[in-house]
Amino acid sequence: MSQAKNPLARRRFLNAGLVAGCSCFFPGQLLAAQSAGKVAVDSARSQRLQGEFEGLSQGAQAWLTPRVGQAQAAAVATQSRACFAALIGSIPDIGSDNRNQESLIEAAWLTAIAQAMQASGLPLRDAGRLFYDLCAREMAQSRAADAHAKGQVMFSPQGRDSLKRWADGTQQRRYPGDWVAVAVFGDGQTFDVGYDYSACGAAKFFAAHGVAGVAPYFCLNDFTLSRSQGTGLTRSHTIGQGDALCDFRYKQDGAVSQSWESEVPRFEKMLTASS
Repeated sequence: MSQAKNPLARRRFLNAGLVAGCSCFFPGQLLAAQSAGKVAVDSARSQRLQGEFEGLSQGAQAWLTPRVGQAQAAAVATQSRACFAALIGSIPDIGSDNRNQESLIEAAWLTAIAQAMQASGLPLRDAGRLFYDLCAREMAQSRAADAHAKGQVMFSPQGRDSLKRWADGTQQRRYPGDWVAVAVFGDGQTFDVGYDYSACGAAKFFAAHGVAGVAPYFCLNDFTLSRSQGTGLTRSHTIGQGDALCDFRYKQDGAVSQSWESEVPRFEKMLTASS
C-alpha cells in the first residue's frame, strides 16, 4: 500500500480518541542514518509508537467483539500490543525522506494484528478485512474537501516532479527493505500519472514475519484512500497477490470502481488455482 504523502496522518486518528466504544484508524502515508539497517530504537520512540498503536488495538477489539466475543477480542487486542512492541526494532530504515517509510509502520501494525489473530485461530483474511473496514470508516469520517485538495497535488507540475525524483531514487536500491518504482505518465485520457513497483517493502515485511498471506488485503486500502482524494486509482496487478509488479494508475477526479468486493473474489480465485 503506497501513494503520495497522505494528508490524513495516522496521528489524526490516534489523537481523535475512541468514542462510543469504537473508532477507526486510517493507514496513512507520510513520509537515514543507516544505509540498509533497521531504524534505531530508543526508549522514547518505542513508547511513542506503542502509544500510537494503542488506538488501533482498541479499534481492532471493537471490530472483533461482535464476531468472536468479548473475551477473545480482548485477548487478541492484548496480544497484538505485545506483537507490535516486539516488531518495532525490525522496521527497516528506508530513508527519512522516503514517502513510504510510514507505510512500513503501517505494515508493522497489520503484522501485529495478523500475528495475534493467527495465534487465536483466526484467519489472515479476517485481519485484512478488519484493517480495510477501519480504514474505510476513517475515510468516511474525514473532511472530504481537505482530502480532495491534498489528493490533487500529485497532478500538479510539482507533484509530477516529486514523483519522478522519488521513483528514480528507489532505483538506486540503497535500502533492502524499500519499494522499487518507475514513474509513469499518461496522456490524460486513460490516466494522468502512475508508477510501477517491481519490489514492495510491505510485502517483504509481511513475509519476513510469517504473515505473507495478508499482503493482498493490505493493498486494498489504496482504493479507499484514492476514492476519498479524487485520484481515480486503477490497478490490475500487485506483488502482494503474486504478480511481478504493482501498476498504479491515477486519473484526476476519476471514478474508483475497485474495492474489497471487486478484488478479493478475483485474487482469491487466482491464488487458489495456483496453489
